[in-house]
Amino acid sequence: MGEKDTIQKTLESYNDVFADIVNVLLFNGKRVIAEDSLTDAQPFSMYKMDGDARNQDRDVAKYWQNNECIRIGFYGIENQSVPDKDMALRLFGYDGAAYRAQLSDKKRTERYPVVSLVLYFGTDRRWPEKRNLKDRLEIKEELAPFVNDYKPNLFELAWLTDEQIAMFKSDFHEVVEYLRAKRLRIRYEGSQKQLDHIEEILELFRVMSGDNSFHDIQEEILTEARKTTGGVKMCDVIQAIKTEGRVEGRKEAMDKILSLFAKLYALGKGDEVQKATNDREYLKKLMDEYQK
Repeated sequence: MGEKDTIQKTLESYNDVFADIVNVLLFNGKRVIAEDSLTDAQPFSMYKMDGDARNQDRDVAKYWQNNECIRIGFYGIENQSVPDKDMALRLFGYDGAAYRAQLSDKKRTERYPVVSLVLYFGTDRRWPEKRNLKDRLEIKEELAPFVNDYKPNLFELAWLTDEQIAMFKSDFHEVVEYLRAKRLRIRYEGSQKQLDHIEEILELFRVMSGDNSFHDIQEEILTEARKTTGGVKMCDVIQAIKTEGRVEGRKEAMDKILSLFAKLYALGKGDEVQKATNDREYLKKLMDEYQK
């Protein structure tokens, strides 16, 4: 399991984030599922292949229950960074195992639906047009009417509309905003919303962007969060990283200049150092000449 997969699952496992994802993507933002109505479900199931028992693991799974703890539904989330032409077959297996588990549970007589969501995190290309189970199968014409289809609930996060993105109330809003900005190749500035899961968000942004600044700034951000009552906003995080970057950039530039001056003094060219301190264009010329 990759680091990105692990961090994605950790964030989505929080009930507020999980409920937010389901409510926006399935119910158009209506708060159908309350976070306190969710309980963790076993994410793995068993199947046999060539006589051997094997595991199949969902990314995140939760039961939806009413006040009497009667199960209303089972939700599973699968994360994908790249398209998988066999996604429908995989989900069909997961859902089938979840239904089969209901037959094995002798303590419960209620039967509830199983719903799976696929969250596509890709930004460079859309998921291919063919998604359904029947699109993946080679079916003879005579048999086609008798083959049941299966359609994944698949969502291309980077292609959600502005209206859909605005519906997210949890920290997942920042994730979707970032993916959209990355797809459009525009600057991501972060929102004014207070973060609830700061460490998980910063780690996820680190692996999604490949920018270790999200890790380097973490202690400073967490310290600030503990000091203030207003918490931390993603726009504050981005601004802090920009400021840190400018400071580091200035320090790096100064180190290069001092190195150049040391080299010039060693060559007995102190006059050129004096001229460079008062002439930016001449300094640039010397930098280009001596630090190639």
